[in-house]
Amino acid sequence: MLSEADLNIIFYTLFLLSGLPISYKYAAFMVKHTGMVVPHFFISLMLNLCVGILGIVGWIFFAPKISIYFTLGGIYLGAEITALSLLLLLALLLYKRKALLLSFQRWVST
Repeated sequence: MLSEADLNIIFYTLFLLSGLPISYKYAAFMVKHTGMVVPHFFISLMLNLCVGILGIVGWIFFAPKISIYFTLGGIYLGAEITALSLLLLLALLLYKRKALLLSFQRWVST
């Protein structure tokens, strides 16, 4: 059976990981409708970073009730997941850039 701490770590991790699909959907939608790549890629990266920071700040408010080591481990986990998520998002957006621009051209021509 999972303890309360285990469930909190699971939901914390899922919250941090939810920033990746949200940010990607934003960038894909906006590039498809405006054709501007760099501004929307930057905004999507900042959106992903904000989700990570919000999750870490929430963790800082919750975790000290359990232990200081639990708090520090969660902060470290949150920083790693956020950094990995940012790198994956940037790589995915750069990989999909041409396809997103082609979808913009098709959207404009219809």
